Amino acid sequence: MTPFSNLEEIYDYQKDNAKKIRVEDMVKDINLIGILKLKFKADTAYLGILIYNINNKKVVFTDFKSYIPIFTAYFPSILFLNQTEIYLDLINDLKLIPDCYIINSSGQIHPFSYGGACDFGLRLKTNTPVIGYTKQLLFGALKKISDNSEIYGVFNEKLLIGYAIPKPNSKKYNYISVGNNISLETAKKVFLSIDLNLMSILKQRLNSFIINA
Repeated sequence: MTPFSNLEEIYDYQKDNAKKIRVEDMVKDINLIGILKLKFKADTAYLGILIYNINNKKVVFTDFKSYIPIFTAYFPSILFLNQTEIYLDLINDLKLIPDCYIINSSGQIHPFSYGGACDFGLRLKTNTPVIGYTKQLLFGALKKISDNSEIYGVFNEKLLIGYAIPKPNSKKYNYISVGNNISLETAKKVFLSIDLNLMSILKQRLNSFIINA
């Protein structure tokens, strides 16, 4: 089913590739943001993309597709096994190319610093920045980084690996981290520059696509 024969091979793959992730800004001007969300239902994977123009503050494109994945079982920390190919397939057909992707998967907030957003970012054939975000904190510890901010840092021991950014009108957070080709500070800046309600809008439109599929 996968190119790996056991968990140790998967973990070695993650550890090795984590060293290749670039946490520096490879793109200077970021305006078009491609937000990707994946949802599994029964034996099908459904993926949606919403492209947002930061300068004009408008959604300029949406698209949705369904796929039959390798497997649908949930295996924490190795989600790239049945997600990366799906993400890559969808973006390969895009006519409008985003300057940066934000995907609903962990980046460096991961036991081996290599979540699904990192795998996607590393396998892109361009230097396009990738930011990972999740609704739950699956790894790391929250620490307050400023008395004047509601944003928390996510730490792996003493290393800052991500941020917890409050959701609009909620006590919950989005947890963001670097996928590839972007610094953590720029990732935070980009994430805060979009309308965070877009995540809910994309979720609603994806659910409507699933119902009508």
